Amino acid sequence: MISLYMDLDPERFATPPARSAQIRSLIDQASRQLDNAAGGLSHDDLITLRSDLQRIDDYLTSRGEVGGQFKGAGALGVFCSGQDDLFEVVQLPRPVPGRVVIGHSAFVEPLVASLQERRWLVALVNRRVGRVLGGPIDRLEEHANFYDYVHGQHDQGGWSQARYERSIEKDTDDHLRRVADGVNQRWRSEGFHRIAVGGPVEIVPRLEAHLAAEVKANLAPGRVDVDLSSAGDDEIRHALAKLVVEDEKQLERDALDRLAAGVGSGGRGVGGPEATLGALNERRVQTLLLEPGFDRRGARCPSDGLLLLESDGRCPADGGPVQELLHLREAVIEAALAQGAEVMVVRHYPDLGPLQGIGALLRF
Repeated sequence: MISLYMDLDPERFATPPARSAQIRSLIDQASRQLDNAAGGLSHDDLITLRSDLQRIDDYLTSRGEVGGQFKGAGALGVFCSGQDDLFEVVQLPRPVPGRVVIGHSAFVEPLVASLQERRWLVALVNRRVGRVLGGPIDRLEEHANFYDYVHGQHDQGGWSQARYERSIEKDTDDHLRRVADGVNQRWRSEGFHRIAVGGPVEIVPRLEAHLAAEVKANLAPGRVDVDLSSAGDDEIRHALAKLVVEDEKQLERDALDRLAAGVGSGGRGVGGPEATLGALNERRVQTLLLEPGFDRRGARCPSDGLLLLESDGRCPADGGPVQELLHLREAVIEAALAQGAEVMVVRHYPDLGPLQGIGALLRF
């Protein structure tokens, strides 16, 4: 299989000539890889791979195909295997370095960062104004804008003032309900992971009271600390980024605490390469946890996908030959994704160090 990643960083590859030069470079790299590997490939495999490479080349250089695929993407992943009748193109939201890999399976690690990127829904309110934004934190887009006329205060006193203040609070609640209805609709219609809210301390709880249960369940702790009357988009993103880091830390901490509770107690957690590979082979993994730098050599049986730390060249399950793996990291990520598991790269805590950089939370 050929896996090709094309960088679409707008600062470097915004123009057709720059993209064309990158395409030529990647195709040339793949051709050299095939030339170098020709001695270890059968004639049929070599012919098929060259045909696959030509198909990728034709696709990337075709104006009709490429136009829509480039729009809004930070990078493009193209996967082709004529042997398996596979041709798939995946848009990545963030730029990744251009790279081409020819191997027995798809090279998927660059997709992990994309899978981990969370889409946020952000609701900012005060008594009169509401803004709803959504997307990855560095590319938030405005989804809705609300403005409702709410009477100001007055100081006439007596029953008149009490009735007036009740009217103000009703107008405020109606306004917050409208904003919450907009948030609930957006949440249900689009693929968001988390929601954050911001506004005066006395107003935010009133907005939250109108949010749907499934929205509240994904509400990040804390508030987006901005003054809605004056904050620009950059200030909103900066304030949200702080909250996102704290939210990521909490998610990692929760996962690591669950891992610590499960490892060694017969619970739903395993740590270390051997135990984690065993759980992956048994398809029991719910969340794979990795340190950013985890990697080592290993082996894999091509017929049943069994992952091994050490091998005598034969699969212990079926006795067939195994493939030596220079990068076990890629193989465990691929195995986790194949069984529907989440992959979490733990960046904020050192807990995986004593476990040699790898662990897993289990389904059973």
